[in-house]
Amino acid sequence: FFLRFQNQPSDLKVRVGEWDTQTTRERLPYQERDVVQIVVHEGFRANNLFNDVALLVLASPVDKYDHIGTICLPSQNLQFTSRDCFATGWGKDVFGRKGQPQVILKKIQLPIVPHNICQDSLRKTRLGLAFALHSSFICAGGEPGKDTCTGDGGGPLVCPDPTNPSRYMQTGIVAWGIGCGDTGVPGVYVDVAQFRNWIDEQLARLKIDTSPYKF
Repeated sequence: FFLRFQNQPSDLKVRVGEWDTQTTRERLPYQERDVVQIVVHEGFRANNLFNDVALLVLASPVDKYDHIGTICLPSQNLQFTSRDCFATGWGKDVFGRKGQPQVILKKIQLPIVPHNICQDSLRKTRLGLAFALHSSFICAGGEPGKDTCTGDGGGPLVCPDPTNPSRYMQTGIVAWGIGCGDTGVPGVYVDVAQFRNWIDEQLARLKIDTSPYKF
């Protein structure tokens, strides 16, 4: 979802474990939690989506289950280069009015694209030759027909841990792009590793105990 800057906690409810948006009769049920606080990054800019990250504090913890778990966070400034990353969401199948939101949760494999190569690709679009890709972003995709799209905003991009490829980390958050896989231009994601220190600082300030989730 897109978190608008003016959202109040009472406007939001978090649902986890969803798969098919058209039924409540799934074999593995979803869970819902109220949001009691929204922590928006102080450097967020709505006009260009710089520092496009926020934390949602839930009224109560989510219960782990077969289809509900946690994802590791990268250390500050950790670099990812994998071609085996995955994005998930219910966004449109193609860009524009003809695109249809997906009923079933979709997953797509995407490669990380280096910052300079992504910036060069974006400069060849309507953004122009002077465009500078902000340091708070990371890019993935760039392969025709493979991309996140409208409606996937806020969704995760996960990549293998560079030190332990059998474990995945949340590397990005779907932010914006030019088209949806029809242009060959990489999609742009929030670079989660740029915000790990900020996340830890906010959790400490809120006195949220994260020790059960540390490995």
